[in-house]
Amino acid sequence: MGTGKVRPGLAALYLLAGLWMAVKISDYYVSGYGFTYLIGVGEETPLAIDWAEERDVVVYKHFRSPGYDAQYYAQLALDPMLGDPELVDSVDNLSYRARRILFAWSAYLFGFGQPNWVLNVFALQNVVCWVLLGILLWRWFPPVDLDRAFRWFGIMLSIGACFSVFSALVDAPSLLLLALALKWIEQGHKWRATAMLALGGLAKETNVLGAAALAPSDWKSGKGWGHAVLKGAVVAVPLIVWFAILRWRLPEQGQLAGARNFALPFVDWGYRWQELWVAATADKIDWKYLPAAMATHLSLTVQAGFLLGWWRWRDAGWRLTVPFAALTLVLGAAVWEGYPGASSRVLLPMLLGFNLLVPTGRRWVAFLVLGNLTMWFGPTSIEPKLEELHSINIVNRSALIPAGELQELAVEFPRPWHRAESNGDDHWRWSEDDVDIVFNNPYAVPLQIEVRGQWSAHSGRMAYLKQGDQVLWQQYLGKPRADWRVVGVILPPGKSALRIESDTPPSQTDPSDSRRLAVCLRRLSIRGIGLVEPQN
Repeated sequence: MGTGKVRPGLAALYLLAGLWMAVKISDYYVSGYGFTYLIGVGEETPLAIDWAEERDVVVYKHFRSPGYDAQYYAQLALDPMLGDPELVDSVDNLSYRARRILFAWSAYLFGFGQPNWVLNVFALQNVVCWVLLGILLWRWFPPVDLDRAFRWFGIMLSIGACFSVFSALVDAPSLLLLALALKWIEQGHKWRATAMLALGGLAKETNVLGAAALAPSDWKSGKGWGHAVLKGAVVAVPLIVWFAILRWRLPEQGQLAGARNFALPFVDWGYRWQELWVAATADKIDWKYLPAAMATHLSLTVQAGFLLGWWRWRDAGWRLTVPFAALTLVLGAAVWEGYPGASSRVLLPMLLGFNLLVPTGRRWVAFLVLGNLTMWFGPTSIEPKLEELHSINIVNRSALIPAGELQELAVEFPRPWHRAESNGDDHWRWSEDDVDIVFNNPYAVPLQIEVRGQWSAHSGRMAYLKQGDQVLWQQYLGKPRADWRVVGVILPPGKSALRIESDTPPSQTDPSDSRRLAVCLRRLSIRGIGLVEPQN
């Protein structure tokens, strides 16, 4: 498929995609924590053990969040031999997580076994794999025309690929392994491909489905099938051995198959359409997420229908990816649910096969676009890094102690604040009840600041901004945003707080949101006016 002369303009777009990834990833660097923000460690993990504290590692914890799957795989990277008995209590369903051990080992090896290095390697190896995948896909989709470029971007900017990279998951690296295997099959190096598929099974168990590509291109060839069965057995051996080790090491810990991952054919796939329709008509899901979820399900349906209906046995790309189309039909609710859901990641290989096999030509353009809809939502579906700890500079340098250095005023939002949220350039956070905004004045003398912002509430209430017993601002709030501004707030050295209170209890306003909400704070702005001169 990759023939023709490279067009510099299109090649530049490929490079811009790589530059976008580099810039975007750099935004997720947190001073003192490295890139561990990407691992998604939750402050409110459902398990009892604080594994970061137990292992004495520095990892960013997401405020008031249960975290996401990578926080469990990251623990395996710290101990890929599974020797720590506390893994049973700190990893959700250890047997299920531990079967995907390959990229835990790679992080451990490239991090030289140093825990904090290992965590940062684990967070970033997805980025490296994304870049390598982009280079490898040049083989099939070089920048020679718009059609091939569209297919390249359809994979690289898909929700599944982006979600995997920015959540440090195994899906995009697993796709890289499958693509490498396909390359070697096409080049006639079937034993290399067999080794890669065998390795890939330890990255993600569904990768062994790709062993179908080792079947003979002539399906009537008895000798070819004999070789294919042998190679298929080789592919399965590492995963089978590892499963046996897990059964021996962890006989009573969890299930090897994820709960609710599978269902009867078409059942949960159809229920997902119903769920999306209800969400759209009820207007309960943010516009940012619902279209992405609908585009994902539509694209996956188009991809699966094409691969199952477009019989191309002689094409190794079809044999590699059509098992994932069949898998689509039996996936369970755990894979479909959510916005956009795990299905975009689980079925990434199907996206590769779709783009490899859809014919070129004008009459296929609409079909190609439908199968690649998620490329328009991949970059925008990535959650921006939310600052849970805010710092500001004191702008009036002339007020500083002459011998002192310019320092920063730290601002924190402790419980019962909820996590910060955003939509585009708009940022806000809800309180669960009466709350404090905590300041830490680093100077030995009082500091004077100006504070302003906007606030609102779902239900009408009188709200108060207080410092101690003094009311600095009071206002009746409803759904429209209301501005407030207080000048001359004096902060003593060390920690102090401004308190937001209201005269109405918090309430649950949305059946789909279990939180109880009181006051919403937006666009908080703090300006340091200067140090307060001591009184004689």
